[in-house]
Amino acid sequence: MQYSSFCFPLFRNMCIVAKSTQPPISIFGIEGRYVSALYSAALQMKQMEQVEKHLQTLQKELVKPKIIDFIESSMISAGDKAKLLKDVGEKAGMPPAAINFLVVVAENGRLKMLRRMITLFSTVMVAHRNEALCEVITAKPLDESTRKTLMEALKKFVKGKNITLTEKVDSSIIGGLIVGIEDKHIDMSISRKVQMYTDIIKQSV
Repeated sequence: MQYSSFCFPLFRNMCIVAKSTQPPISIFGIEGRYVSALYSAALQMKQMEQVEKHLQTLQKELVKPKIIDFIESSMISAGDKAKLLKDVGEKAGMPPAAINFLVVVAENGRLKMLRRMITLFSTVMVAHRNEALCEVITAKPLDESTRKTLMEALKKFVKGKNITLTEKVDSSIIGGLIVGIEDKHIDMSISRKVQMYTDIIKQSV
């Protein structure tokens, strides 16, 4: 039997007071409704970090062919899918908020949206922690002095947010760096400059 809304056991009472536990950013659509309910429940049950950790682990499993077949199969009822996910969640030690979330998503036939829901929940959690995600790509690993200088420069872009820095090494950029922070993308790599000058030379020939 499907639930008439995205509220479900342990979530229903929380939906009554959802206005006080709304996500820190606006989220919309069907996925947004489920994620809003999950956020409210996890927040009130003090399971935010646990839910995020387990859902991120689950996200990696959702791209496997057998899992995709399970999600898309019309031969398995929504109720059976929900029961299996509940059993798997309990064996994996998932917190109740995450298990209940998976159950209602399955019961309501929304498992095909699960990956997008988890991605959206991760985005909400970034905002919840007042984080600014930053990725920097360099030709060789950053030394501590360069990292410190970079962090000081990045703080000017994020208006008081906490920077979570991910470093990647890609020798193909030759030198310099490529920085992505929130909706900004800054390419200061030598490979980019080489390409730019090459294009100019081609146009002038």
